[in-house]
Amino acid sequence: MTMEIGLNLFSVFRELNEDYFGTLEKVAGMGYKNIELITANFSNGKRYSDTFTISAIKQKFNELGLNAFAAHEGVAPGQSIMDNDWDKIIAENAELECKSIVFPMAFISGLEDTLQTAQQLNKIGEKCKEAGINFYYHNHAHEFKRVGDQSLFDLLVENTNPEFVKFELDLVWAMRGGYEPISLLEKLGSRCDLIHQKDLGKHVKPVNLFTVMKGEEDPNPMKIYTEYVKPTDFVNLGTGIVNFEENHKKLNELGYIGYAIVENEGQIGDKFTSIKSDLNVMKETIQGLVK
Repeated sequence: MTMEIGLNLFSVFRELNEDYFGTLEKVAGMGYKNIELITANFSNGKRYSDTFTISAIKQKFNELGLNAFAAHEGVAPGQSIMDNDWDKIIAENAELECKSIVFPMAFISGLEDTLQTAQQLNKIGEKCKEAGINFYYHNHAHEFKRVGDQSLFDLLVENTNPEFVKFELDLVWAMRGGYEPISLLEKLGSRCDLIHQKDLGKHVKPVNLFTVMKGEEDPNPMKIYTEYVKPTDFVNLGTGIVNFEENHKKLNELGYIGYAIVENEGQIGDKFTSIKSDLNVMKETIQGLVK
């Protein structure tokens, strides 16, 4: 399998909020061809499909030569996963010819809610499969909280049906959860063919957020992101601690990663300059593997 470069549009969510089509034009103009959608304007909570027709969005993708290969579809904190109108979401993504739906974050904190979440993911994944769409779960750091001799992430993997639920591994969030991402990829095998690529500043010490928290237990997983993760933690690719050349060699050896997806969460400087720099790093390190 050829590993392609993608861009998760969360990288430019503020810019999308202000000018959806104009931002897509800039993303395409700098050389990105594969995009992972975010489907809601975070400033007002409205789906972009409530502002523009699906046909207009699809026409813009076609005009710009953009391949919308996946879409993040989540729920706000405090909402149940099943609160979403999944039939509508699946229908919209099918109309966009978007082949994969990714659930970006479940606010799990213990054994019971993790097992319940796994069953909900199975239900959504089964609906997606019936529509010919792949369904994924995307990790952050809190899923690597330990419950006995396992992590919540381990429980999600073990209690979801491989026929219905795959995983999109965010390599840096896995590191922040205290795990070695390449080892996780080897364990997941073909259940994980999408990965998120970001970089973590050299000033961030320790990397493991659970070390920073010093074993503090809190039922609210969002506390990790509001109190322990700083806006300046993330930096442009190639300027932090991640060795992309080494990583991409290993990823290529695995042979089943379809998309290595840039997600720039840094908040320093112009975002378009940042994601252009990220694209250059990805091209240099993936080298001839990208068409």
